[in-house]
Amino acid sequence: MNSLERKLQDAPLRFVPPEGWRRPSAQWVILHQGFQPPTDWRPYEGAPSFPAGWNWWEENGTAWHTFFRDRAPAPTRAMGNWFSLAALGLFSIIVSPFALAGAWIFAGGTAGALLLITGIRGVVRTYRRTATGPSDPYDIVREWAAGRREAFFDRELSLLGASAGDKEREEFVASTYAAWWGESSSASTN
Repeated sequence: MNSLERKLQDAPLRFVPPEGWRRPSAQWVILHQGFQPPTDWRPYEGAPSFPAGWNWWEENGTAWHTFFRDRAPAPTRAMGNWFSLAALGLFSIIVSPFALAGAWIFAGGTAGALLLITGIRGVVRTYRRTATGPSDPYDIVREWAAGRREAFFDRELSLLGASAGDKEREEFVASTYAAWWGESSSASTN
């Protein structure tokens, strides 16, 4: 098994072309994870039309879960610290009437309430800060693939020694797409 096939097995999504379509190269599938084509998309000359609402991608078994497990934010120590502060405040509120006498009961309860409120606010803020991000997992995959695609074309152009002009890049990208879909570079209309 070559490294490209191994990367394809580790990709979070599996490409599902419509009936009668050519299969793209593994490199295209890896670099276009989650790609949603426009309704008139034809990756190669003579590609049949596809049904409206076609589901181009499906989860790739455990690779899907591995992809997101590796990108999950690490548990933050701050969440535990704020939770501990809130628990200490709650404990102080409950224990102060039994452990303290006179006016100290009120002081212990007030300190406990402040600790409880501060701890709860910290837990909420930390949760909101770590919970932000794209809500659609496919958006995460598309963003990841777009970055890899740009890096791929930048690397390939630099290896070829091509200048960084837009026209040269467009020609190179078009010929690469044609090759990925089994076309000769002269037939490329992508």
